Amino acid sequence: MPVLCQLVDPDQYCVSEWNVGEDPWDRHYWIDLFERFPGWIEPMLRDDPQQADSDFDVRWPAFLRDYHADLDRIRRQTEAGSPLRTIDLTRFRNRWLAAYGWPDPYRQIKARENAIAADLYPRVVERIDAIAPDRRWERLIRGIFAGNMFDLGSPKTVEMYERGEIDFETVLERVPPRPWFIDHADALIERFGPPARYRQALIFADNAGSDIVLGVIPVAREMARAGMRVVIAANDGPALNDITIAELGPLLKTLAGRDAVLAEFLRADRIAAVGSGGDTPLIDLGHVSEACNAEAARSDLVVLEGMGRGVESNWDRQFKCDVWRVAMLKDESVIRHHKARLFDAVCRFDPA
Repeated sequence: MPVLCQLVDPDQYCVSEWNVGEDPWDRHYWIDLFERFPGWIEPMLRDDPQQADSDFDVRWPAFLRDYHADLDRIRRQTEAGSPLRTIDLTRFRNRWLAAYGWPDPYRQIKARENAIAADLYPRVVERIDAIAPDRRWERLIRGIFAGNMFDLGSPKTVEMYERGEIDFETVLERVPPRPWFIDHADALIERFGPPARYRQALIFADNAGSDIVLGVIPVAREMARAGMRVVIAANDGPALNDITIAELGPLLKTLAGRDAVLAEFLRADRIAAVGSGGDTPLIDLGHVSEACNAEAARSDLVVLEGMGRGVESNWDRQFKCDVWRVAMLKDESVIRHHKARLFDAVCRFDPA
């Protein structure tokens, strides 16, 4: 798989230079988080007829044994000084889920949240369209922040989801006022025109549900209306509640049936989707799909949406084209590392 062609220094590319093993607090936090992970997914797997087959009660204890033994090995190596990045832990998790035949524990949750968000979508875009064009972009950015709260990889948002508190319109009202923690929105909005300065935007999307449906797709729709072609890149393999390319295609068709504007952009190939080649909540731009790389070569704006893709990974990477990083900070270790506060908003724009 190729290295993303828009990276300034592809030969020296590193997903992240943040070694969470260096700091004892971070090391304990991340390993403890992954230690708790099986307890989160067991009810999902048992509730899924495609994954809880007749030998589930045999495989589950074996999975727990192997998963925890391997995590103990990682802990010992890290305490002895080996570096540890969060993407290493996600790959460890993927390896054991695949080994036991459970690559997508969040399958049913994603389908349910996509359906809920799709029902809200017509009302959301109708309200956006009613806003004067010169004020519309700030509302769209706030919508990305609100949608990005549907994140089942961070303990705080998992707790909120379990309490029924991840409601898009409620969260939208609670998005912090400007200026945000990093707030380059004015420079970004100026680039969006009119006239728009970009031919094509490549958006590396994050979560299913409200994130993709009520956050990312309205932004893509407005970009297309401004004259850009927009390509949404989704994971090829499942990772937590992230949207996959297999889920994104049918979802776009569903939404197009409820939105004539989106339907026309899809028909005219002004909005398209591509598999990124990824299978983790972060994005390793050192291994993207050939199709994604081809779209990157045609793009003059890359969007890294979500905490995993643009903050936990690729925070210090430089690009040959303009880059927009947009996310809500929802993880205690991440905010500690960046000297931020929980639920701070990041709207970072870096010109080429």
